Amino acid sequence: MNGPFLSMIFFFIYTILMIYSARNGFYSTYSAEDFFLAGRSLNSFFSTATFLATWFSAASILGLGGYVYAYGVAGVVYSIIPWFSGALFLLLISSRLKENFNSIYTYPEFFTLRYNSRIMQICSAIIMIFSYLFYITMQIKGFGLVMSTLLDIPYTAAIFLIYLYILYTTFGGLFSVVKTDAINAFIIFFSFITFGIYIIVNNSGILNIVDKASTLSSVPINGWNVKTPEGGLLDPFCKGLQDPTYLLTSFFGWGLGLASNPQYVIRIISAKDKATSKKMIIFSILLLSIIYTSIIFASIGLRVMIPSSPQVNSIDEIIPTLIKSIFPGYLNGLFLVGVIASSISTANSELLLIANSFTYDILKNYKKGMSEEELLNLNRFTIAIAGTISLLLSFNPPKSLIEFGGNIWGIFSSCAFVPLYAGVVLKSADKTAGELSFVSGLIFYITFMLFQSFGKIPVLSDIHPGLIGFSASLLAFLIAEWRSRNAKYRT
Repeated sequence: MNGPFLSMIFFFIYTILMIYSARNGFYSTYSAEDFFLAGRSLNSFFSTATFLATWFSAASILGLGGYVYAYGVAGVVYSIIPWFSGALFLLLISSRLKENFNSIYTYPEFFTLRYNSRIMQICSAIIMIFSYLFYITMQIKGFGLVMSTLLDIPYTAAIFLIYLYILYTTFGGLFSVVKTDAINAFIIFFSFITFGIYIIVNNSGILNIVDKASTLSSVPINGWNVKTPEGGLLDPFCKGLQDPTYLLTSFFGWGLGLASNPQYVIRIISAKDKATSKKMIIFSILLLSIIYTSIIFASIGLRVMIPSSPQVNSIDEIIPTLIKSIFPGYLNGLFLVGVIASSISTANSELLLIANSFTYDILKNYKKGMSEEELLNLNRFTIAIAGTISLLLSFNPPKSLIEFGGNIWGIFSSCAFVPLYAGVVLKSADKTAGELSFVSGLIFYITFMLFQSFGKIPVLSDIHPGLIGFSASLLAFLIAEWRSRNAKYRT
């Protein structure tokens, strides 16, 4: 039985599972609270599944996998360490967030409830909408790349398929997203553990992978001019091929961005209680540790097996291009549905948050007296519009999933991290400090990115813009708090 046919069988089975689970979630939704937050009722199983599935996106396998293939463990420094650090920050605030702000319906509403700032609520909603529109394009691109590579169908036809999946699994609100995430989380775990085991076994074990990787020296992709230095795959900075400053400052993009990301805050609020929200993060970290360990060894193992990838347009294409040539048909199919599950579980979560914020945080502030039925219908209409915009953007997608994702998350670390965490932890944090922190971080982040893009100053390209944005946000908050305390002292 040939590979494409087996892949189509996996694809068909996955489609049936998605239709059933999304439909089940749709009929569990009776109110806005159900649609937005799954009734704030999720138990440990569903909370963990949706947290894991939402976290693990196309960037986690295609972007990270390709990056590790090309640069080795430098990919761990750039992404995985910051990701897990961000999760620990979430763990620190989960109980207080659940206890003191459990009444919020959306992430931007936190800023009104805590700081009484409509400006921050509306601005954070707008930032969410634009950021997630572009981030969804990454998921659509990932799906399109794998479908077109493994099934030999046009990229444009492939991305239209995931567009339909995303819309269907989002229309039922968070209950639909969570119930499809339960299936997606299992598929993600099983498919990428299998991916790792297959590569490790074919390399005669992990020790053999490490031994051969330590002596490998070749160009990662045919057509590149720079070879990986001997030992580079096991060096945290790939023996100078990856700039240490940029890798380390990426923490302020990927790490603090994840820690202040709306989709994870909403997962905390949707858990049934404080204990469940903590278990959700802990269990997810443990399971994701296993998955990422598998991906790291599989990606380096692929490099050992095939020292130079055929010429591709970007590192995102390396993994699907190589596995097509070495995997048996059934594993191609399993890998395919793994990427589909990764893409859909992230995209539908973000699409739901776009719709919720547009209707609740922006429109509802201007249209008073909107009924729940009107709100939900408007949400579904917004889902269709936003999904279509992301589809259109996907015809000209970002070149690198992993780098593009870090830049998007950097927006959240720059404008939202300090006001969010200070608002949860500090009773003294006031409206002025929150607003100045939010605006300063955003302005400096955007300004620095423009300097990087158009200034052509070498030293600036080595710094992740998240560091500049976060530093400006923190400094503005500290100055505002200091002035506020001095003013109170004088009076």
